[in-house]
Amino acid sequence: MVINSKNYGKLFLIPTSIEQKFNNDFLLEVDKKKLKKIKDFIVESPKTARQALKKLNLDERLQDLNIMEHSKKSSYKSTDDYFQPIFNGNNVGLLSDSGAPCVADPGAIIVSKAHEFNIEVVPLVGPSSIILSLMASGFNGQNFCFHGYAPIEENKKANFFQHIQINIKKKQETQIFIETPYRNNKLLADIMKIDNESLRLCIAINLTDIDQTILNGSIKEWRERKMPDLTKKLCVFLIN
Repeated sequence: MVINSKNYGKLFLIPTSIEQKFNNDFLLEVDKKKLKKIKDFIVESPKTARQALKKLNLDERLQDLNIMEHSKKSSYKSTDDYFQPIFNGNNVGLLSDSGAPCVADPGAIIVSKAHEFNIEVVPLVGPSSIILSLMASGFNGQNFCFHGYAPIEENKKANFFQHIQINIKKKQETQIFIETPYRNNKLLADIMKIDNESLRLCIAINLTDIDQTILNGSIKEWRERKMPDLTKKLCVFLIN
């Protein structure tokens, strides 16, 4: 579909704080200025989004903003409905709950639809837990794969670990994945069952927070140390 979009607003992709306490600046000042007059925002979680928006010092009062939820729990019936402000010539901001929008969150559907409507998409610079953890790991940053959440089912999880070991052997490809905080310890225990003790595991814990920790070592070395308690901590797991 080709539409004359010269009078349309733009869709700004706004990274937010990874640690979700909003103690650190998560946007460049020059980018904050681009967002000052935006009144309409597509968000994953309204409560978290309001905390982030409060830090942006927008011209509009927080209570007067148009917050449009787009998540697994609640979304508009049609993605087209999110773009009405843009069709009217107004810019719209898209926020994730944590880090970079559209990476391991539902925002990619919105951006894909925006391209169909020839809406200009403007990604802003900000934190990404995936990139930060890869930087800190010392693993192959030229060839890597992000898998999202590790499988929960035991059979699927076993197959997953077999698959990533094949990728590492064939391509030297860094394997990156995440887990919900309450299942972190179980996932770590399952990783310790990997046969190849020479593989290296890095866990990036609570990135950008005051208690940020980067743990790195071979599977053999991990087995010889006391296991950390990862309960309720935001972790990124990398194997290479």
